[in-house]
Amino acid sequence: MQEVATGRKAESLCAEFLEKHNLTIICKNYRIDGGEVDIIARDGIYWVFCEVKYRQHESFAAVLEQIQPQQCRRVRQTARYYLLSNNIDEHTAAIRFDVIAIVGESKKIEWFKDAF
Repeated sequence: MQEVATGRKAESLCAEFLEKHNLTIICKNYRIDGGEVDIIARDGIYWVFCEVKYRQHESFAAVLEQIQPQQCRRVRQTARYYLLSNNIDEHTAAIRFDVIAIVGESKKIEWFKDAF
């Protein structure tokens, strides 16, 4: 349960961070069978699907390396489902997949736009 609480706290920090950078948070923890998107936001014309990663003692590069291709596929599949279920044409919509990493006790945030 500690990991879930830590994850939720990291997601809340990321949502606040994105709002400070003028993104509009649409949804947090969007889930379907077989997938989840941590944060769905709007950045101008873009639909932004964010994966949040928190690590206690790792570098930002290590966080990105831990995102496996199958996880990217699950996030993309979940994003596709969200768009279709909200009558948004995935072929014409501007879509971006970002990663936001929080590392260490200082909770330093690094934002990787269009990460995958």
